[in-house]
Amino acid sequence: MKSRTLLTIIVAALLVCSVAVAYKLTKSQAAGSSEESIATIGDKHITRQDWMKKMEDEYGKSTLEDMINAQVVEELAKKNKLTVSNTELEREFLLIKAVNNSFYEDSHITEKEWRDQIRYNILLEELLTKDIDISDKEMQSFYNKNKELYHFDDSYRIRHIVVKNKEEADRVLADLKGGSGFEAVAAERSTDRYTSQYGGDLGFVTENQENIPQAYITEAKNLKEDEWSAEPIKVSSGYAVIQLKEKLKARTFSYNEVKSQIRRQIAMDQLGDKATVKTLWKEAGVSWFYGEKRTK
Repeated sequence: MKSRTLLTIIVAALLVCSVAVAYKLTKSQAAGSSEESIATIGDKHITRQDWMKKMEDEYGKSTLEDMINAQVVEELAKKNKLTVSNTELEREFLLIKAVNNSFYEDSHITEKEWRDQIRYNILLEELLTKDIDISDKEMQSFYNKNKELYHFDDSYRIRHIVVKNKEEADRVLADLKGGSGFEAVAAERSTDRYTSQYGGDLGFVTENQENIPQAYITEAKNLKEDEWSAEPIKVSSGYAVIQLKEKLKARTFSYNEVKSQIRRQIAMDQLGDKATVKTLWKEAGVSWFYGEKRTK
């Protein structure tokens, strides 16, 4: 059974939230005259009203829907006395970081925003699946078949800057020692064009990954968090300077620790396309601007 991972839902929701924030900020700036010119191109003007209409046409509906969904989940969670413990929140965040290893790709999303979105998704899944019974036998079987989802080895979140030769690597080290930020130098100087756009971030890696130079792991084991390598590291494409951002010790979560997560996951798979927050709108009594009749 292919699992419906929490990560996929979270990433999509965070993207929507980013648009929502941008739209709400734009609305908050609309105190000036609607005919105020906010840009000129030759003798042509773009007014604040033009700008606001474009923003509302493109983002208004999705922004409002996102706000409604958040409130629906909060209200129904309160009604059903559902809560998310700090232990559960931190466990799922840890698994996203170490096992799924994708959250680092958007540096504009803070860890607090990730935790808030994880909490939202746990509550949403609990609401959607509260009437579905999953046997302990089925959950135990799922755990036994998918233990790799609940285990990770010693993991190191590493950033790197790759350059063609040692002389360039020495200049990178000099820039870092002179106060330049690692992310900025990576974006400007690294020849690894994929990671340079993320400040050189490789995410969490382990010594068992074939695509990661063993020298990176050896060096990372001796670094403190936010510390970079004192000397350039020879790699196949030249030389590299690495920085250790975070270190996680190996861990395996027991069946009892992840039992509730597994129950939700199996139940969400059973719901399929019905597993959306909009199925909760009727219970919450939602009516909205975009023409849908009030549901009671």
